[in-house]
Amino acid sequence: MILLFYFDRTLGPRLFLTAPNDLAENLEQKTLDQIKSLLDSGEESFFSHYFTNELKTANWIFKVESEWARGRAELLMISVIVPEEEPDFNYYEGLLSKFVEKIRNTAEIYKGLYIGSNIDNEMQRIQNSYEIFKNEVNNLYKIISVKRVETEGALLSLETLKQHRTITLSTHILNRFEEIANNSENCFIVFRTRGEATKIDIIPVDTQKIIRLAIIFGQQMTVRIVQQIGQIFSKYEDYVSLVFTSGICQEIDRCVYEVYVDPDMDKLNEIIEEIYKIEGVLSIEVKLLKVNT
Repeated sequence: MILLFYFDRTLGPRLFLTAPNDLAENLEQKTLDQIKSLLDSGEESFFSHYFTNELKTANWIFKVESEWARGRAELLMISVIVPEEEPDFNYYEGLLSKFVEKIRNTAEIYKGLYIGSNIDNEMQRIQNSYEIFKNEVNNLYKIISVKRVETEGALLSLETLKQHRTITLSTHILNRFEEIANNSENCFIVFRTRGEATKIDIIPVDTQKIIRLAIIFGQQMTVRIVQQIGQIFSKYEDYVSLVFTSGICQEIDRCVYEVYVDPDMDKLNEIIEEIYKIEGVLSIEVKLLKVNT
């Protein structure tokens, strides 16, 4: 389910397009307002947001050049309501990146935002740009709709698991992993307990070491804070590779944001110092993981 918002200079954040077309009619107004409020931050970047376990979104706030807007730019946000219990947000980031790039590179695309306006000698160009917006949103929806998640299950006794402490992978699963590993030398395995289940992720990596950063906040996480963390890692993208983020873990009196990275060790202290500048950070736990052969 796709929603495209833009910031109207008179009305504020406004829902512009959806896919499917009747999505807005089938969502509660409260849900629409919650998602729309994410645009208030105005920070250009990709980010995910958990409103509840049932409402998760992948979002990208971006600008397009505009001759008609104050400041010569229009502010937009493309949002995907994510259905998976454990989403692969890297997948959604890749899709939204392509969408944003295509929109930004379309000449006079901003005119489509003025559909319904009576601007002399511009009506056809407005309609044409609007149709481009509409087609790109629908194309994105089609791609996401056909996303298929293959699973393979096994049943074993808890006693056997406790005794051997091993989980056997089938040849099919290993072959699939080798396909996505693309000749990577190692794999990173992370365990997450969510609700009544423990999830296991196996991620191909080339590094010999990974750093776990547990960023502990003394307040509730906000979209702005998540974006600030993302901007720091973007700033150091030539020195650090983001391997995995666990998302936000809310506890009684604190909030924990876990990040696993493959860093340039010379830049690690600099990155940590930058994170400490974010308002509300109490401490950062650092743990080094090395390849276990």
